[in-house]
Amino acid sequence: MIVATVSLLTSEAQTTITLNVTAEQKQTITGFGAAAMESLMRPIQDVSIIRTAYEPESPIGLNILRMEMSAHTKGDITREDVGWDSPYDWHGYLPAVREAKSHGALILATPWSPPASYKTNGDATGGKDDGVHGKLKESMWGSLFTWFNTFLSYMQANDASVDVVAIQNEPDWWVGYNGCEYTPQEMHDIVKQYAKRLNKDKFGVRLLGGEPLGFNPEYYRLLMQDPETEPYIDLIGGHVYGNYNCKKNLATSAGYAAGKEVWMTEHLINPRGDNGGIRDLPTWQEQLDFCEDVNECLLNGATAYIYWYLAKEYSFIGDGTLYDQATCLSPGNDRGKVLDRGRLMGQFARQLKGATRLAHTSTLTNSSSTPGVNQRFEMSAFLKGEELIVNAIDTLSRDLNFRITLPYNVDHVHRIQSTEGNIYVEDDPEISAGCDFTFSVPARSFTTFVFHVDDESLAVNRPKAAALRQSDSEVYSLSGQRLEREPSRGIYIKGGRKVVK
Repeated sequence: MIVATVSLLTSEAQTTITLNVTAEQKQTITGFGAAAMESLMRPIQDVSIIRTAYEPESPIGLNILRMEMSAHTKGDITREDVGWDSPYDWHGYLPAVREAKSHGALILATPWSPPASYKTNGDATGGKDDGVHGKLKESMWGSLFTWFNTFLSYMQANDASVDVVAIQNEPDWWVGYNGCEYTPQEMHDIVKQYAKRLNKDKFGVRLLGGEPLGFNPEYYRLLMQDPETEPYIDLIGGHVYGNYNCKKNLATSAGYAAGKEVWMTEHLINPRGDNGGIRDLPTWQEQLDFCEDVNECLLNGATAYIYWYLAKEYSFIGDGTLYDQATCLSPGNDRGKVLDRGRLMGQFARQLKGATRLAHTSTLTNSSSTPGVNQRFEMSAFLKGEELIVNAIDTLSRDLNFRITLPYNVDHVHRIQSTEGNIYVEDDPEISAGCDFTFSVPARSFTTFVFHVDDESLAVNRPKAAALRQSDSEVYSLSGQRLEREPSRGIYIKGGRKVVK
């Protein structure tokens, strides 16, 4: 960590962008996560990687772990079948899940495919060269949730209980690896007829619908608008592969959510191509693209953001992969090392777990709703207890003045700032109490302002929760981890307020 003092002085010659934060509350953020994999379907066996990402002191600060609900149960498959020195089955995920749960993480389990015997192509893959696509046999629809129960029972018996189970990974996408296709109508009919077989109460699990590739809202329109299926779906989820329209789809799906959480459950930003046999780390622009991706998902209604592989050169922790099959690592991709992208994720995750997004307006005229075009400057605002958090992502090549007007008086600000070659810069400047401030924001940077809200101002002006806000009975630790019960003593967050006992 590099600590430096960053000047608050502004220049009249610089362009000024104004953010007007309102008191209107949007969704509450559940958290941030990644898949417990370091290559396709290969579960991470090294629990030190999980610990680095999920322990309370982690600079990454994750609190959701995604795993595959493999089509293979323990003993169904051998190392020779997959060619990996790692168990490819339910058993293979136990070390990672146990470690993450020991740090309070939520576990999301997603099937890439049901068992081969359940499918039209008789194989766990989405399809092979014979052109037969893998779908769930209609005669096996009733067995799907029974299979879920078997998986959940296994995980629970092995001290690795699952919190959320999804119906299917990318049901709208044909693949040569493990996969299974469903139409929106088929998914609706399966839930309507058989979701009652899922033993939610026994396993303490919630059901997430299919995770469509581009967050296709049709997979949720049918489920949410039918009173016979809506009660079975506890969360909405999907991926945002494609252009900005996928995030519009996310927002549309959130509109069908009826107060349920909306999780962005997989995305991968800018994997680099091979360069002389060595795969490079992301450029700084690609790192800022990642920051914009997280920010845009939150602005479009996501309550959780889950990245793809946890350990990879384009992810949060280095995996030490050998790309030239000799001795040359991706430069800087040391195994177990927290990478720049991990620290940038921490700038979101360590601040925003349990926070509620606030609506805002701004003086920007270049709309991020333009398909395929990212904002050159993006921002967002959140309220968490007595903290008001503002994020500013600047991809421009020159410094800017950033004026922030707040709905509450604040009397202190803590700034976290990341620039190329100077990651995780912190300073703690003194400010005069007020609600209107102008800061200098460096070119090509990601800055987080954490304001302390005056208690009296917050008490007088605290708005009522919007429809998407979670229950006021939900309790979080100061680090943003959701707690199962309210502590008998200590300091914690309840209903968006800090509680001291």
